[in-house]
Amino acid sequence: MANTKMTSSLPTVLLIGGLDPQGCAGIIADSQTVSSHGCHPVPLITCLTEQSSKGLISLGALELSQFNNQYQSAVVDYDIAAIKVGLVPNIEIAQAVLNIVKQHNVPVIWDPVLSSTSGGVSVSSNVQHFLLKNLLPEISLLTPNTVELAQLTQQRNPIHASKRLLELGLNACLVKGGHNDSEWATDYFIDQSTEFYCYADKQAKSVRGTGCVLASSIASNMAINLDIRDAIVLAKAYLTRGIRDAKSIGPYHVIAHSNADFELCDMPKLTYSKNLVGHQFNFPSCPQRLGIYPVVDSSDWIRKLTEEGIKTIQLRIKEASEQQKHNAVQQAVSYCDDSVAFFVNDYWKVAIEHRAYGVHLGQEDLHDANLLEIEQAGLRLGVSTHSYWELARALAVNPSYIALGPVFETTSKVMPWLPQGVERVEKWTRLLADTYPLVAIGGIDQKRAEQLYKTGVGSVAMISAITMAKDYKKSLMKLLLLWEGGIEE
Repeated sequence: MANTKMTSSLPTVLLIGGLDPQGCAGIIADSQTVSSHGCHPVPLITCLTEQSSKGLISLGALELSQFNNQYQSAVVDYDIAAIKVGLVPNIEIAQAVLNIVKQHNVPVIWDPVLSSTSGGVSVSSNVQHFLLKNLLPEISLLTPNTVELAQLTQQRNPIHASKRLLELGLNACLVKGGHNDSEWATDYFIDQSTEFYCYADKQAKSVRGTGCVLASSIASNMAINLDIRDAIVLAKAYLTRGIRDAKSIGPYHVIAHSNADFELCDMPKLTYSKNLVGHQFNFPSCPQRLGIYPVVDSSDWIRKLTEEGIKTIQLRIKEASEQQKHNAVQQAVSYCDDSVAFFVNDYWKVAIEHRAYGVHLGQEDLHDANLLEIEQAGLRLGVSTHSYWELARALAVNPSYIALGPVFETTSKVMPWLPQGVERVEKWTRLLADTYPLVAIGGIDQKRAEQLYKTGVGSVAMISAITMAKDYKKSLMKLLLLWEGGIEE
């Protein structure tokens, strides 16, 4: 009879690691995390440890045949979507783990557990060297803390150590800094193309199993095909909430696992500069409901739409000379009284010079713009986002509003992102609540605006639905009536 693997709506995550007899870390914490992410955990135990709050007494490695037989049983009925590797106790098991990883073309997260945080027995140096040489090139992400990274590389500087591992064939590294002496729990990410710092407020709790939970959360997020950056940001949020809600059990605080939606306080922030970790910008606030928000390409459209009662509008012009930019913004400003929130897309220096209400920046523009100068000029700041990691980047600059898109497919510009959908808008509206006004953008027309109104989002930005309408005044009136009075049943 042919062997047929189970096809399930729950992605399966293979968890390779040790059993903590007290249930605070290792395979048990991994399994709880994976289940909370809506995935199915398949545990593959490498060792039956003996440990307590006083330290790791024995690794208790399984016999190789026992481990291999366990693996065959674990995967015989399931297709594996991701793998998380934790404690590897000896060379025999290390070789077996390497063989397993090579059999699955899926994301692999290695959390290099080398010892217990309580002290005691640790993994031998020859096992560490074997894994570093052989497993490193096979994995998607390494998640060491600073102590583990120094132990693996014999280098104290995390950035130099991480770059050295990339030279040895590693795809990406996330250095956990939650135990460092700082007011921020800051993790450093690097791969072949980018590096950033992902940080959150440090909480005054000593919690067991945080490394296991973070790595298993990343693995689960990647099992459902999230980008590695989104996977990390959402895993950081999951860990932060788990620590916030952690309960005291025996001598420990233990992570609280949940599949509930995150709160804004759980979301980390992301910056590309270590010097900006924890820096707080203070841009002026906007109305919570910015309403119907046309994005237009000429000052003439600014005039026509403000005359029809538009109170929020953006000028986005491309491929213009410096003089043309200045002329267009200056003219647009003259059409906007104090009741109109007029934003300039991208050209922040021009916006400052002509005293626009605000400036809107894309993620790429955040790299080049002088945010301090914009802040000091008193301009509002709107930021585009297309993913959770870009949301984390926006939260780090504390903008006046956040735009999410594209909500639907759009023809106004080429987008490398899939449509966000109405459900994402609804979720972010709840997440950002009264702290940040949310603007939905991308492919929105009258009918879709009606859908979005029901989510509670405070604003919808649109281009062609207004500027390419047969009768823009009529289209605009219907949209304004919708946003001011709701939808007539």
